[in-house]
Amino acid sequence: MNLKGKKYEDIAINFLTRKGYDIIAKNFSCKMGEIDIIALRKGVLHFVEVKGGKDTFGDPAFRVNSKKLEKIMEVGDFFISKNKQLSFEEVQIDVISVTDEGKINYYPSQRL
Repeated sequence: MNLKGKKYEDIAINFLTRKGYDIIAKNFSCKMGEIDIIALRKGVLHFVEVKGGKDTFGDPAFRVNSKKLEKIMEVGDFFISKNKQLSFEEVQIDVISVTDEGKINYYPSQRL
């Protein structure tokens, strides 16, 4: 990960922490792929994809496509299978975008 990517993820983590999310993992990776942030809040396990950069052509979150969401689901299933001690009632995929100007957009519960 480059320094800008880390900066965007740090901003997203601070945003989630302020909203009451407990950060479970950062940059969880396996042979299938990676999840930027895994968090828990009110019985919901959140797999969070972070996108950052200029918003010249629209919100950076628009770069998250159905293929990426499928990959997050696959890696998320692996994470859950390896962390059976976690207690949660629901799982969702969220996207957070951070522009170079520092604007944060949060898109909870993304679906294919």
